Amino acid sequence: MMTVEDELKQIPYGVSDFNDFKVKNLYYVDKTRFIRDIEKKGSYLFLIRPRRFGKSLFLAILEAYYDIAFKDRFDSLFSGTDIHQNPTKEKNSYLVLKLNFSMVNSNISMVESAFLTRIKNAANSFVLKYQKYLDIDIKDAQAEFNSKKSAPEVMDTFLNYCLRKEQKLYVIIDEYDNFANTILSESGEKAFREITHGGGFLRAFFNVVKAGTTDMDAPISRLFITGVSPITLDDVTSGFNIGSNISLHPDINEIMGFTQAEVEIMIEYYRQTGKIRHSTPELLEIMGQWYNHYRFSLYAGREVFNTVLVLYFLKEYLVNSRIPASLIDHNVGIDYEKLRHLIIIDKKSAPTGQTNGNFSKLRQIMENHTIHSTIIDSFPIAKLVSPENFTSLLYYFGLLTITGSDEENKAILKIPNEAIKRLYYDYIKETYEETGILTIDLSRYEAAMKEMAFSGKWKPLIVYLAEQMEASMGIRDLITGEKAVQAFLNVYLGLSSLYLVYSEKELKKGYADLVLEPFLAQYPGLKYSYLIEIKYIKTQGKKKESAPGKTKTIKEEAEFQLNKYSRDEKFQKAIGQTTLKKIVLIFSGTRLAYHGEI
Repeated sequence: MMTVEDELKQIPYGVSDFNDFKVKNLYYVDKTRFIRDIEKKGSYLFLIRPRRFGKSLFLAILEAYYDIAFKDRFDSLFSGTDIHQNPTKEKNSYLVLKLNFSMVNSNISMVESAFLTRIKNAANSFVLKYQKYLDIDIKDAQAEFNSKKSAPEVMDTFLNYCLRKEQKLYVIIDEYDNFANTILSESGEKAFREITHGGGFLRAFFNVVKAGTTDMDAPISRLFITGVSPITLDDVTSGFNIGSNISLHPDINEIMGFTQAEVEIMIEYYRQTGKIRHSTPELLEIMGQWYNHYRFSLYAGREVFNTVLVLYFLKEYLVNSRIPASLIDHNVGIDYEKLRHLIIIDKKSAPTGQTNGNFSKLRQIMENHTIHSTIIDSFPIAKLVSPENFTSLLYYFGLLTITGSDEENKAILKIPNEAIKRLYYDYIKETYEETGILTIDLSRYEAAMKEMAFSGKWKPLIVYLAEQMEASMGIRDLITGEKAVQAFLNVYLGLSSLYLVYSEKELKKGYADLVLEPFLAQYPGLKYSYLIEIKYIKTQGKKKESAPGKTKTIKEEAEFQLNKYSRDEKFQKAIGQTTLKKIVLIFSGTRLAYHGEI
């Protein structure tokens, strides 16, 4: 066991500066082997990955590897890495211009000037850094940059300096769509189009970048762009015709994110602190359930974990030697506002809110658990209403992942893990509230859930949710069958952190409608677990009551299924010493016609 804590490598949570890993003695999962793959894929590349997956760190690695200014530091920075053992001929041979668009103020009234300032600062820093390679008067160059009134003009002037000196330039753009996505969600499609179409400054900027990659003497020798969706780039370039979109390539599936083996090695490393009380398999199971199962190609062999959430979990765990109180980092998650414009019609034209056709896709995913779709690698905002485009966007944002392919070679997509499932729960609940469809009294909900978990009193919560479902005209319009009822209860029972809620969970060669598995690793004091079987009786016309005989038959069928499911050995182990409650719910339309326990 390590006794001098300072010798232990620190967890690099939130760190995207590659230099810090050596200077501050941070734990590093080596991804440098992918540099060779990237080099072979072409000169102008575009890569999409979800937020908080390690994009910025990988770009920092590219910068350190290719920047001629880091030539004397190659050994100190890369010693011990894969690329240090077998570097490519292009290492430390470029002048590197790195731009990070996440730093641009997205306020619609300030965004253009903020973008201009960002580009001016980058150009000024560049000429100062590479003065000896450019052989120019720094003050004259910076004065010329600062005199320009638009970012495209600055970029054009900058590229001309590089062209005249015949220097090889590597341009790296991080979070290229960050402020544009925020504008789209907060200010609407019209504002987004103003910056990305026609004479919009962002479109004009990318036109200059594109021009810098063409012709034999093009100043930009290499270009690498990352973001979270293809929409903005398609709009500003009419499709990524600058180069290659490598987002779906199977050989770089693991370029960002951690494999299970990498997470296991990391857990074992931090066991040296003596602060990890759980076994490595126990932690792998929990972290896998919450953060794993991302695949970024139909043909990828292994799944990967979300990078930042793994680091967050370990950082928080080591503080108190226990599983974090919240398994979703408050600073991570999905930026709901970046999707809200896809689901709710502009409130200026619909003050009470209204869901559009894409909302049904979210409900379909919750009801059916998977969706089959071709993943589209490029589409403009105008075509976002296309079902396949919207599904593809959910995939790019990390809200869906590839689990296989069907006979038509379409991707079979599912919600990757518990963390993303909880984001769906919150998102659907907030959408219902914002559109006025349904509002739940959370204080009443939390009190009832606590009673359900610790006292076994399940009826108050189930009846309350059923009453809300029946009373809400919006929900009544959406509930069309058993799966819809199941999805509704799945969302609202899933809002609590006390249980892991599963819909259609396989138990004893059958599929239980709803399983409330107590999260004992985090809440060892939980007393009750639940199996819920839902039956649905279609209403005929205005008829509200179902025949008693039919209800009895359905109830007996549900009881038989519950008894079978409850004998599943793996499930029995998961619920530990808690008391299992087996619940039958029979709905007639949106009305709860029967609720009972066996």
